[in-house]
Amino acid sequence: MAEKPTVVTMIISDTHIGGSTAIAPPEYTIHRRRNEEQTVHANQMQQWLWSCWTECTEYARHLIGIKGRSRKNRFVVCHLGDVVDGIHHDNTQLVNEMTDQMDIAKSILAPLVDMADASYLTYGTNVHTGQMQYEQEIANALGMEHDFQFSLDVDGCVIDIAHHGRAGRRPWTSAAAGIVAEVGIDYSQLGLKLPRYVFRGHNHLVDDSGAKYPDTQYIAMPSWQLKTSHGQRVAVNQSRSDIGGVFLIGDRLDLSRLRYTAAPDNRRIRKVDL
Repeated sequence: MAEKPTVVTMIISDTHIGGSTAIAPPEYTIHRRRNEEQTVHANQMQQWLWSCWTECTEYARHLIGIKGRSRKNRFVVCHLGDVVDGIHHDNTQLVNEMTDQMDIAKSILAPLVDMADASYLTYGTNVHTGQMQYEQEIANALGMEHDFQFSLDVDGCVIDIAHHGRAGRRPWTSAAAGIVAEVGIDYSQLGLKLPRYVFRGHNHLVDDSGAKYPDTQYIAMPSWQLKTSHGQRVAVNQSRSDIGGVFLIGDRLDLSRLRYTAAPDNRRIRKVDL
């Protein structure tokens, strides 16, 4: 009897495509009017993010077992929102036309979604998503299911996904156990099976409940955006942004791509020339 295919689930969040510190292809086009069109080259931050994204998506292909037109395993993609950065707060660190941001987002996500047997998008923050409008348009164009929250039974493994969660705002703090308790109470009151995993985005910082609860584990997701000028102001003592994604192989958690390091904007010690 043939071996049953494994389901590989990829969870990503907070791509903020269109921001100048967020993921972008090596080249992309803006201002789509014929006489105004320009080709933009990715900056140093975006080049580094793209190399991480390429490695992460190639790892997905490896887990799926893609060989030519065949594949060994099935594939589910979950994006937890803030796909694009939007036009907000008089910000100058972004592509300033939403049609361009959305087109870039579709071009980045389409190859990933095209590999998937099922794909889901949860709505992000209104200031980035245009009251859900941008993400609804992107999801519809790519054929992704979209909503505020999903409880998904992925081949027997129940996961709970949404954008807005909490993470400890200091390296020595954690909000993970509290989220697990809240979600667990909600499921119990509804008479539902507890989720094995709960995933949330929004904070761009990794947080993990680990083994604090035996039946449910919470992961606050990394992002695909390095620090903006706003981030530098509100969190100057912590220079890094957590970059990466999470995989489930069946019901087994794979955190090997949870946090990419060596970003161009990381803290470095500079020798003073005297």
